[in-house]
Amino acid sequence: MNSWRNLPLHLIGFGTYKSPAGGSRKPAWAAGNQVLLEIIQEGSVYGFEETPVLHGEGSVFCHQAGQVSVSESPAESYYHCYVVRFECRQKNWRLEWPRCFQWKDRKSMHAFAAELLHAFHYAAMDRDVIGDLILARLGFELERSRSLERTQAVHPQLSLATDFINRSYAKPVSLEDVAKAAGVSVSHLHLLFRAHLGESPHQYLIQKRLRIAGHALATGNQSIKVLAAEVGYPNAENFCRAFKKFFGRSASEYRRAYFR
Repeated sequence: MNSWRNLPLHLIGFGTYKSPAGGSRKPAWAAGNQVLLEIIQEGSVYGFEETPVLHGEGSVFCHQAGQVSVSESPAESYYHCYVVRFECRQKNWRLEWPRCFQWKDRKSMHAFAAELLHAFHYAAMDRDVIGDLILARLGFELERSRSLERTQAVHPQLSLATDFINRSYAKPVSLEDVAKAAGVSVSHLHLLFRAHLGESPHQYLIQKRLRIAGHALATGNQSIKVLAAEVGYPNAENFCRAFKKFFGRSASEYRRAYFR
């Protein structure tokens, strides 16, 4: 861990960004003395390959010395990412990371980022401590990604399915709808999700809705009933039960943790 403390990087920003349909109209960029990191938490966005590749949840982008951020999504899609910005204290220094790599365990990615968002914005923790932790964890995930590179490719039909869920989570969504969007049968859809994500399509949809709700509770003041309907739960009691099961505390307790 000490090696991370020797890096000439100082954390200056940590937040989230959600693009409109089709992607961002005004990409961000890394100033000459900055490192800009983007971690895709949902949706899909094109990378910087010679023939652009569509990247989804868990993709980590590293931008340095005037490079622009990701910006373009398919016309009916969007991307939502965690944005981390460091300032470099040493002239002409570069972080020796690839432009893009994959955080393999998306559940740990969401848990880690949510904890750091709270620490950065609400717990008033030392920014250099948070920055060291971010760099160490992302460095670990980079090495893990390299060691598992042979399994890097995302199944194209799974990408179609998750992209459909990301666009449609607030509506009544059936497994038949998801399977049709992916061009597979419902049984094959289950096999894809179990093999690549370790969960069912229904679990993926529920977690998507609840993560959106958790972010809204931490950043807005909608009533829980209204918020429940906005993320696909017309019955607020069902929403509250699902939320508590997923986060381990009620929606009201979760909101109070951010608004003290």
